Amino acid sequence: LVRAPSALYPPIMTHRYTLLIGGTVISGREEPDASAIAWAADTVIALGTDDDVRGTSRGDSHVIDLRGAFVVALGEGPDVCWPPDATLEVGGRADLLVLGSDPRRIDAPHGQELSALAVVRGGRVVAGRLPGRRPARNHPAH
Repeated sequence: LVRAPSALYPPIMTHRYTLLIGGTVISGREEPDASAIAWAADTVIALGTDDDVRGTSRGDSHVIDLRGAFVVALGEGPDVCWPPDATLEVGGRADLLVLGSDPRRIDAPHGQELSALAVVRGGRVVAGRLPGRRPARNHPAH
């Protein structure tokens, strides 16, 4: 017996999760920094400790070691900048910068452009590369 898709049996939709662990995630909120972040498609699905974020994996996730790098929210617009009032939160868009040093220690004006290791827009690496990951060959990284 084969059943046709229906409201009772909707087609299964999957998204590959990307987990960044082993770094510092500056959420921009009054909460302590996290050490990991995860997203599916273009949405942040977890912020927290490495173990908490690993717990979101369904086994098919890309798990990437940040090797101590910093993750912050990416400002809107074409510039690669971190507005310190921008926030990363569960349910928010996966637009972020991966930086080699703590941007809070840089004496720069609000919205200053930073040298990023990777730029992620809508959950896709659009510039640079994530730490611990080999460069992609002719296809976008997740």
